[in-house]
Amino acid sequence: RRGAPRAPAAMLPSAADPYYVAKEEIEATIVRVQEMHREWKQLFQRENTARHQRFQHLHAEICGDLRQLDFDLQDISETIRLVEVNRARFQMDDAEIASRKGFANKGRATVKEIQDSVTGTATQAKLEADKRQVLTSRDGGVSSSRQNQVSRDNDAFLDRERQHQQQIVKQQDETLDQIASSASRLQGAAASISQELTDQRKMLEDLDNDIDKETAKLNFVMKRMGRLLETGDSKQLCLIIGLLVLMVFLIFLIVNS
Repeated sequence: RRGAPRAPAAMLPSAADPYYVAKEEIEATIVRVQEMHREWKQLFQRENTARHQRFQHLHAEICGDLRQLDFDLQDISETIRLVEVNRARFQMDDAEIASRKGFANKGRATVKEIQDSVTGTATQAKLEADKRQVLTSRDGGVSSSRQNQVSRDNDAFLDRERQHQQQIVKQQDETLDQIASSASRLQGAAASISQELTDQRKMLEDLDNDIDKETAKLNFVMKRMGRLLETGDSKQLCLIIGLLVLMVFLIFLIVNS
């Protein structure tokens, strides 16, 4: 009814909130990257990185996943910012916002830690040293033709590895495009939900207005009936009966409107 305080709109359930979908995907990706990083560190310490194919594969996978996590965490942070500047619409309390900020900050810290390990100065120096070792570690007593063959083999090996890494990066780019498309669809769904909430609020306001109008009519009828009940005139009693029928009809209209 007009003038009466309304209860705040209920928060969306977890299943309908795109944040929780993105959060689960990010957590799963972080766990996978951490497992690969542990294996990566073991191979990095004891193997020649330019020669070991498993290390090359892990290195490319980790770098691609870190890029994906960085994009996802940027999206999460942007949605938190939008919620903060539109608190009235989303009806989200400070504790929930703080929880989401904490998740985003923790995720960024984890990504930065692994990224520093995989792409840091010391790591790059080791990778370059291993590449040089592959090219120069053959027996110094081999003939010139043998050395040329070794050099060609090394070049072919490095070329195959570059092509393999390029293929992996291409596949990861395609995956990122699919994720971007999914994010766009989620954004559209969020906009539809917002529009639906706006329409529902307008319908409730219209219903309040209709109820107020019908209540005023009923009050008018009840006042007239009260005055007529004070008389014993037969004509007025017939009028009372007619008004009672009218009141029942109005009640029927209110219930079915």
